[in-house]
Amino acid sequence: MANVCQRLVGLETEYAIRSQSADPAASRSKFRLYEALIASLSRRVLAVPAQHFKEGVFTANGGAVWFEAARPSAGGGLIEGATPECHGPREALIYQRAQDRLLAESAKSAVTGGEMVLIKNDRDAQDNIYGAQENYAATFASGWRLSLWRAGLVALFPLAVMTWIGMALSVALTFCYFATAALCYLPFQVLTGGKQSVALFLFGSDLVEGRENCVHVPVWLESTLQFATRLLVAPLALFLFGLLHATGFRSIRRNLLPFLVSRPVIAGAGMVDRAGNFQLADKGPAMNRVAGFGGLVCDRPIFCLGHFFKAVYADSWFAPRNYLTLFHERQRLQIAIGDSNMCDTAEYLRIGTTMLVLDAIEAGAIENAPRLRRPIAALHAICADPSLTTKVAMSDGRTLTALEIQRLYLELCRTFLAEREDGGSEVANEVMRLWAQSLDGLEEHPQSAASPHELFGVLDWVTKKHLIDEAGPTATWEERKKIDIRYHELSPAGYHQMLAQAGLTTILVTNEEIDRARRSAPANSPATTRGHYIREFAHGDETVRANWHQVVIGHGWEAKVVRLAQHGRTAENGPRKPFGNRSNVRTDGLHLD
Repeated sequence: MANVCQRLVGLETEYAIRSQSADPAASRSKFRLYEALIASLSRRVLAVPAQHFKEGVFTANGGAVWFEAARPSAGGGLIEGATPECHGPREALIYQRAQDRLLAESAKSAVTGGEMVLIKNDRDAQDNIYGAQENYAATFASGWRLSLWRAGLVALFPLAVMTWIGMALSVALTFCYFATAALCYLPFQVLTGGKQSVALFLFGSDLVEGRENCVHVPVWLESTLQFATRLLVAPLALFLFGLLHATGFRSIRRNLLPFLVSRPVIAGAGMVDRAGNFQLADKGPAMNRVAGFGGLVCDRPIFCLGHFFKAVYADSWFAPRNYLTLFHERQRLQIAIGDSNMCDTAEYLRIGTTMLVLDAIEAGAIENAPRLRRPIAALHAICADPSLTTKVAMSDGRTLTALEIQRLYLELCRTFLAEREDGGSEVANEVMRLWAQSLDGLEEHPQSAASPHELFGVLDWVTKKHLIDEAGPTATWEERKKIDIRYHELSPAGYHQMLAQAGLTTILVTNEEIDRARRSAPANSPATTRGHYIREFAHGDETVRANWHQVVIGHGWEAKVVRLAQHGRTAENGPRKPFGNRSNVRTDGLHLD
């Protein structure tokens, strides 16, 4: 009998950067700030370069830190932290808090010529939206759907190869452009001495002024390349999306969707929108699809399938054997609807309740959950109503509030645990207790939309709304938005940090657990091997690079490759075993991007 609430889980969180410099003329690009952050981080923990298609490092606890940007040559950029692969909600919470604290301390002491602070939220004052994703190991498909998926991957492979060739030609053409531009510019420079504006247009600031933004092309060429890439990968993307839609996580997506749409009432971070209204969640109001690739065509899906696309068109290009991992029965389910939580209980419930519902679905205890008639419209309506009284239409003709939907899933999970011989794990019962307490508190919440006092410091949206309400009805939008954003600031001046220091928030993990998680990887996880080799060889004579699939020691043909094997079952399906010093960890296919 599989253990409950013990599947592999990993969290990805993007942090906004706020920097101030005494000399505005000397202000640094976001990439330079990222480099300063990594230099500061590397003085605290062991870190090695990531072997990946984007800039990043892996740390000794098995997690990673990336520079994330859609338009880096235009000066954009975020810090992305990814926890190691964890077992269960408590371990994930501990490693998320360890990541928050490590990045906050690294930003504070980074050498930037000014102050740098990270903000752990999902939407800024200009309505730019960034990510907080959850990744769960889950059954991708079974029976004929799994066979169809595997047959589709075989049929897709020639198209993938053609796309890789097209990408290689695109890279070659880019090099040809620079060679041609250089040949044309050299006579102009000899005759006129050259002009900075012309050089910047032809070559970009990275090549003209030095490495700055992590992309060595001018802004106009970056836009052109992004547009050309979308056209190039469109056939592959369409084929793959159709295949995924027909086969991938079908039962999970259908039965989990109403739970996720109503989940902001316990896990939302809260937000003041552009109209001045209070929303339960940062990201929920921006979701526009149930499933999608996430950003390829301006889609913001609840279930993000983009990592499958990356695996086919990018990861497999660099390491073709990674394509074979897509044939496995268990894959990574990525949920993109969640917010970046500051309250321990909210984050614990976001992970724990989702994991428990997934366990019930995979065990067949939730097979015909009531379906939402219009899921995205229901999500927007729920998020827009902090009074929690809005009813949404179900496919069976009923109308239910978000609290009623949550209650329905709570009772289904209660029955699921009661019917198990072991009655569920201690973690599962703790999740049930906190889940029921939160719903009880919200149901007692008066219909006037005032914040329920007993959940202050427990749920993020409740806490934030109380702080905003305390500003009074005369507070301007700017004042209320400042409270909204400063609540998420990872510094002593951050409002949630102030509440925590004053003892006004519920703390679920200890400083000792957090400090240990900064240095050591979770047990019996792919991160265990990754962290082991980083600790052993980071200061050795040979270079060490890592990614979610392998650790590479040395260079070239003589490099030693330690693969994090993805075969068999994990400890989520049985008692954990001591790890030792094995080079292959038994996992079930959870790899973050």
